[in-house]
Amino acid sequence: MKNVILLIITAILVGMGTARADEYAIKTDGLIKVATACMRSQPGHSNELVSQAVMGTPVKLLEQDGNWYLAETPEGYRGYIIANAIAPKDSVEMYNWRESKRVMYIGHYTGRIVSRDGHGTPVSDIHAGSVLQIIPGKAKDSIDVLLPDGRSGRLARKAVTPLSDFRRHRLDTQRLIDMARSLMGVSYLWGGTTTAGMDCSGLAKICYLNQGIILRRDAGQQAVTGTILGDDFREYRRGDLVFFKSATTGRIVHVGIYDGDGLYVHSSGRVRVNSLDPESPLYIPSNILASGCRIDGNINTDGITLITSTPAYFNL
Repeated sequence: MKNVILLIITAILVGMGTARADEYAIKTDGLIKVATACMRSQPGHSNELVSQAVMGTPVKLLEQDGNWYLAETPEGYRGYIIANAIAPKDSVEMYNWRESKRVMYIGHYTGRIVSRDGHGTPVSDIHAGSVLQIIPGKAKDSIDVLLPDGRSGRLARKAVTPLSDFRRHRLDTQRLIDMARSLMGVSYLWGGTTTAGMDCSGLAKICYLNQGIILRRDAGQQAVTGTILGDDFREYRRGDLVFFKSATTGRIVHVGIYDGDGLYVHSSGRVRVNSLDPESPLYIPSNILASGCRIDGNINTDGITLITSTPAYFNL
């Protein structure tokens, strides 16, 4: 109802003249306009990094504190983002963005958006999960894109997938594991959710988002989604999430992606492979297995949302 009222107000103001509409337009939404926007626990660069949002992520602007916005990502996670990392949008602009043709960058590594003039001049770096509008063109191997701040650039066509294609979704477990393993050696970053550096739950989010599935942000939140599994890893399937607990509190403190035969990919110091089998040389005794969860077969259940079913990305 709130969005409908905002649309009506903005439409009335547009009828009163462009300048006046711009003056009074209500901008309670925004798009991340930089490759990586850091989300802090409080306003200020020295505060804890709690998460990150990549280019083209739609956010709700809940309040402004100086040069910082308290922003909410599509999965409901909140943090403070510096204002110059966000392109504020009113309800009409967001409606049009959600209706537009867009692509998601699905490269496993940090990529580059380059200029459209054929010289290959860098425009911006870009990470997996970034969403950009399409500029119509006829090039075979590349695609022209519009950035949230109004700039334009070009990407390799093979590095993107149309956002609308996720409507025909079927989880590709092999592709999920391939992506996780391709990130091996990437440094652990507390609060990180990009292929340049991520924490444990960030790795799970990145790999699933690359297939259009939005997971909750933290390991403890992810552990109560999907089909809940016990602590016998022989029940697990490839692609399941595996959770570890603290020996002192029993709380979930870590998550990995199961790769079969007792192996799991996780971010701990760096992205690497270890084993749940106590007899394996890859076993880490301090990683106490708590439970698992199965994402496959549970798309569009609580905490596991297909991007095409998310109101932040599409007008539903």
